[in-house]
Amino acid sequence: MSQGFVQTPGNPAPEGLEELWLTSKDGARLRFAFAPGPANPRGTVVLCPGRTEFIEKYFEPIKDFQARGFCVLCVDWRGQGLSERATKNPLKGHLETLDRPAKDLAFAIRTWTDRLPRPRIIVAHSMGGGIILRGLQQGYLHPAAALFSAPMWGIKAPPGASLLASAAYAVGAGKGFVSSPAKQWAREPFEDQRVTHSRERHERGQDILAANPDLAIAGPTYAWLRAALKAIHGFRKPEALAHVAIPVVVVSAGEEKLVDNDSHLAVAGLLPNAKHITVPGAYHELMMETDDIRAQFLAAFDDLAARVASPTPADATA
Repeated sequence: MSQGFVQTPGNPAPEGLEELWLTSKDGARLRFAFAPGPANPRGTVVLCPGRTEFIEKYFEPIKDFQARGFCVLCVDWRGQGLSERATKNPLKGHLETLDRPAKDLAFAIRTWTDRLPRPRIIVAHSMGGGIILRGLQQGYLHPAAALFSAPMWGIKAPPGASLLASAAYAVGAGKGFVSSPAKQWAREPFEDQRVTHSRERHERGQDILAANPDLAIAGPTYAWLRAALKAIHGFRKPEALAHVAIPVVVVSAGEEKLVDNDSHLAVAGLLPNAKHITVPGAYHELMMETDDIRAQFLAAFDDLAARVASPTPADATA
């Protein structure tokens, strides 16, 4: 059942934001958000968060894309946000495969296709970038273009992580935490994180979780790690991405601490129509960073949108 959007004093919902629910092909109940654009929108941005994230954290980026003349569809991936969780412990970050959430998104786009004007540009962060690239590789998704924010195309995992995850999965321990189990959400001090230099945006995200801890998840499961590493390995196979010919922009964070920036260069080199950008001084969460870093990311979006969408309406940026 819907709990509605969590709104905090520093994070009001975008104009016209609507909560949408969808039952997936395998019965999981999934939450989405739709934000309308102007009367004659330039198209639709399909906004895809990273691991542990949720729609409310993306209210500010949603407003950015609305201001540029786009409708926005944002997803709570299965297993996080307020979408249905896959384990008895709701804090477990669990997926069996990256294909399933990519198919969920494709199903949502088909379901609401009349509300999502073309061209459709996917903007995907971190784990969302891994899911979306898998969806493009397998032909589940057909956007006009894609912008990847610090995508999860390589993980800074210790040696043997793939074998360990596969072994745990094989003996039925796939739903176990990879690291120490979490029992409840606890507020994260700004000084303990390395994903944004913006104290304001970090505290905003923590305030949302404090208002509704049901949005929180903690560490990944062995199944999640196995699924992520399997997909990442598949991106590097010869000719695996040669057919993904849409315009793609990959933006890396210059001070990345979570994903492997070398993988961005490698995978971008396998895509026929890709451009790679590094934002100096940025931590992982480019859309949650300081104003100057966010401006560079949004400029990359504007350049990509100019290639596939009509010009920004005069009243959209007024």
